[in-house]
Amino acid sequence: MTTSTKTQSNFFYGALAAVAMIGPILLVIAAGTMPESPETGEFIVYGHGLVLAILAAALVLCAAYERGFTKALRIAAARPNYSVTA
Repeated sequence: MTTSTKTQSNFFYGALAAVAMIGPILLVIAAGTMPESPETGEFIVYGHGLVLAILAAALVLCAAYERGFTKALRIAAARPNYSVTA
């Protein structure tokens, strides 16, 4: 008997793409409401760096999760189940 699991990976990549597209747009809108000063440019630059760091961290965590899950599946499939029953 085979069990199948439905993965929701489409949601993760869709959310990642939404953050990648909407994040910079919201930064420009927020900077547009600020008074004209040198800090406005720094706000956009540091904000883009923050968005990039969030995206990179999400991709690293996703890769680590996928690697760990496949490793756990490989270990579970390799070891026979010697359960002791009475």
